[in-house]
Amino acid sequence: MTIKLLSRETEGELLLEGRLDSNTSPEAGEIFQEMAERFDRVILNMADLEYVSSAGLRILTHLHMTMRKKDGELVVKNVNRMVMEVFEITGFVGLLKFE
Repeated sequence: MTIKLLSRETEGELLLEGRLDSNTSPEAGEIFQEMAERFDRVILNMADLEYVSSAGLRILTHLHMTMRKKDGELVVKNVNRMVMEVFEITGFVGLLKFE
């Protein structure tokens, strides 16, 4: 998995590429935590994210809760059909903000 950061003052956009699974989620979780501490608004651009597993969903939940506690905002955008199906089945559609 590759994660690139686009930084804009109080907003950080992470471009996710590849798979967010048990192999990549520990490192991604550390990056997500750093972004949650640094920015008031975090955008996850999933245009090139191919797959998300339960381990990936776990770190997304943690990021969501961290941003919520600090009155920040987490936005998910450009989700492909396969990943969106996972979000729909697991109820994440009602949890996350999508653009």
